[in-house]
Amino acid sequence: MPRVKLFNEEEALGKALELFWEKGYESTSLSNLTTHLSIGKGSFYDTFGSKKQLFDNCLEAYRISSMEVVDSFLAEKQNPVEGVEYFLNKHTEFMLADTKSRGCFIANSTVELSASTQIQEFLKGHNKIMKSKLMDYLSTGSFTNDIEVLADTILNHLTGISVMSKFIKNKEVFDKSNALFMQLIK
Repeated sequence: MPRVKLFNEEEALGKALELFWEKGYESTSLSNLTTHLSIGKGSFYDTFGSKKQLFDNCLEAYRISSMEVVDSFLAEKQNPVEGVEYFLNKHTEFMLADTKSRGCFIANSTVELSASTQIQEFLKGHNKIMKSKLMDYLSTGSFTNDIEVLADTILNHLTGISVMSKFIKNKEVFDKSNALFMQLIK
């Protein structure tokens, strides 16, 4: 007879994402997860398979959510120069609004787990999708720089903001950096 789930799986995934985001993969134990999700080990394994599988599901859920945000930011401005500036400023605001100073879950996972071949593949795939979205968007403008290099440069800048905002909370620092960045890409 199949087991009846006594919890909402989507809600549990969200809670697990929050815990992994705060503590990182390595520092999050199975006991941390079962306590935080208010489920037993049996239910955990039946539903999520393993800590690693749950983490992978959290990464994918975060990627989907972040892609929706990127799409909405880029849709705000038809002019790619204005759009990139808007994107950088909104990303900065989002990172600085995080009172827990968690940064970006994917950027954090990159730093913590980049030695893992499986994580590297996920990260390469994520980067490829982000780069493709940016290149499509940038191709509608007239840039003097190669748009592929420009897309890589934007992603590098965004990642820097994601990491640095964990310990620098001075918006002016990021505003100046973003303004200089925009001068360089025009």
